[in-house]
Parts: sequence; structure tokens; C-alpha cells
Amino acid sequence: MRKNQKYTKEEMYLAIELWKESGISQKKYCLQNHLSFNTFKYWQKKYQKDKAVHGAKASRSFIPVHIPHAITTTLPETDTVLISITYPNGVIVSCAVSIGIEQLRTLIKV
Repeated sequence: MRKNQKYTKEEMYLAIELWKESGISQKKYCLQNHLSFNTFKYWQKKYQKDKAVHGAKASRSFIPVHIPHAITTTLPETDTVLISITYPNGVIVSCAVSIGIEQLRTLIKV
């Protein structure tokens, strides 16, 4: 890449991801790849903001979890199997696996 060149979003996001994988400082990466450090910092802010927005949208829904029958175990009647839902802010909701869906919705309702 050259200095004073217009870069596409895809090019800069790729450069940011390659920098992250490289393990070197941003300044050194920019020098090695002939990038303007200020431009790189600008794109990095856009990259972080974009990833945060996409991450927030993705985290608003639950991902179905299927447990194969082969790995289930039989427990004595006295043992309660719990599930836990951990939110990004650190809040943890734990309840019995046998909880009804409406009760679970009440527990996690925002």
C-alpha cells in the first residue's frame, strides 16, 4: 500500500486485521506497509465502531443450542441440571433445565 492513496473500507479493514495478527506495533506495521499512521488510526476507529454495531445486533438474539443425545447423562432424581445465560455486562441468569419457556422469558426480559 502507498501513502496518499485512497483506500476502500475492505482494504483498510483487511490491513487492520493483518496488523492484529502481526503482533507488532501500529507504527511499525504502517512503516512496513507504507501506510499513513494517521489514516490507519482513522480507519481503526471506524473498524472498531463498525464491529461494535454488528456485535450488538448479533447479540440481541439467542442462538439455538442442540445437545446430541449421545452426550447426555442420567442423573439421580435429587440432582438438578442448571443452564446459565451470561450477558456481556457480566450478569448471569441460572435456572433449571426443566424451566418452562414462559418462565425463562420472564427471567430474561429486558
